[in-house]
Amino acid sequence: MELNMALSPAFITGAAAYFPVAEITFDRFHEVKLLNEAMDKVRKDARKEYEALKGLKYTFLKNRENLSGKQATSRVEMVQLYPKRGEAYRLKVLFNDL
Repeated sequence: MELNMALSPAFITGAAAYFPVAEITFDRFHEVKLLNEAMDKVRKDARKEYEALKGLKYTFLKNRENLSGKQATSRVEMVQLYPKRGEAYRLKVLFNDL
């Protein structure tokens, strides 16, 4: 699996060794990428159990402001009907709101 160098354990270890007083930060792009990958894994796992989740991949990956009215309504329903997926989505929204 390919990771951004800033997120690799080797980079973190090297930075800590050579710059011990520096704070390590990760860029938002790669954090959001990892968050979306985790959300997609939850979606795939739930999709195996529930046929109703077919075709809703981007309903959960898109930002709220980019959803159509139908997608927004569908997402509200899916969050209520599938609590595990709803919790994953809630955590994603909380992160984005930071």
